This record gives sequence, structure tokens and C-alpha cells, in this order.
Amino acid sequence: MISPSADCARGAPKNASGGGWLQWAVFALDRRIRRRMGVYEYTVHPQCLFRIQVVRLDDSLVLADGSCVARGNRALVLHLWNEQMPVIGPTGPTLAWARKADRAMDFSLRELARYLTAHPQLSDIAVICGNMPVIGCAQAKRLARILARYGFEAAVDDSDRRGLLHRLGDGVFVLMLVLAANPRAVRSAVLRCCNMRVFVSRAALEQRYRMGAASRA
Repeated sequence: MISPSADCARGAPKNASGGGWLQWAVFALDRRIRRRMGVYEYTVHPQCLFRIQVVRLDDSLVLADGSCVARGNRALVLHLWNEQMPVIGPTGPTLAWARKADRAMDFSLRELARYLTAHPQLSDIAVICGNMPVIGCAQAKRLARILARYGFEAAVDDSDRRGLLHRLGDGVFVLMLVLAANPRAVRSAVLRCCNMRVFVSRAALEQRYRMGAASRA
């Protein structure tokens, strides 16, 4: 998901709605935060929906396929690449939009499987995870069913170690990013402070997407 500031050289985000000082400020702050956290692009393809970050786990994990990862081991965290999300039209999300998002999701994960194979310095990575802000259990269950189609398992994180102000700040910043990149999605991106963690083992990712890429080729 290359260089943390690769999008700076490409100019305005492709989903931008006309620019302005607020949009410039939001994306400048986002770039600064990503540089500090070590979040970077693993492909520059405009269809990719994610950036990645290498972290060390605070807790041990045991996944549904039997994969075990000890506390302190490295893992890969997915970060949504807001500027690359398919643009929602004036009538809201449509079937055509959903199909486009589905293709982009599939492409992003196939590229990730390919990237991991091509980078031996990441050979110790055994799990890919992410955090999704949600509104309560009902929405979490709907998202979990959708993400299961791509091989992810999900759990509502009741042990979120962030303080209330930290969670509120993160929620506000996410809203600002959505407003800057895809403003028609704001109405469905209300402030969310509940956290859902999603996981997929590297073995499951590679089996699903590397084999899928090979069969399509």
C-alpha cells in the first residue's frame, strides 16, 4: 500500500468534491497522522481500498481456522483509504455502487496477498486485522455478515482501551475524512464510538485470494 505520502504527489483525491481549505486541512492532517503511525500504501492502483500498518499485538489471538498469534508478535492492520472509496451518487448507494465496491474489495485483498508473497521481510505476519467503528450490535452483525464473504471474522471489542475523549476525537476525524472524500456518504457515517475488530489469518487470505487470482489468470 510504497510511501506514506505517495498521494501527495498525485494531487487532489479522486473522490474530492471541489476542494476548499477544509478538505485541504483534513487530508494534510491525515497524511501527517499516517506518517507518524507508519501507515502506507501497498499498491498505487486507484481501485485499492486499503492502506496497511505493521504493529505488535497487545493480546494473543486464536482465530477460527486454528491460527494462533502470541502477544507481542507482529500483525498487519488495514486502514480504509477513504479517497479511493467508490463515490456515492445523489440517490445514495445503488446496486451498481455495491457491485463496484465489491470488485474493489476483492481486488484490494488479492493485491494484499500478492504483496505479502513478494515481501519476505513480512514473512512473520500471520494475521491481518482492522478496527471498524459501528453503531451498536445490530449494525455490527450486518457488517460481520458482509465481511464474512471476504474471509473475515469479527468481534465487538468490549475492551477498547481508548478513553472517551479519544474515541470521540477519532469518530469526529473519521466524519471529516468522509465529508472531504465522499460527502454523500456522511448521512450514513454518523458519529460511531463502538468498535468492531475484524481478523483474517494470512493462511486464509492467501488461500482464498492467491488461488483465486491464479484461477482467473
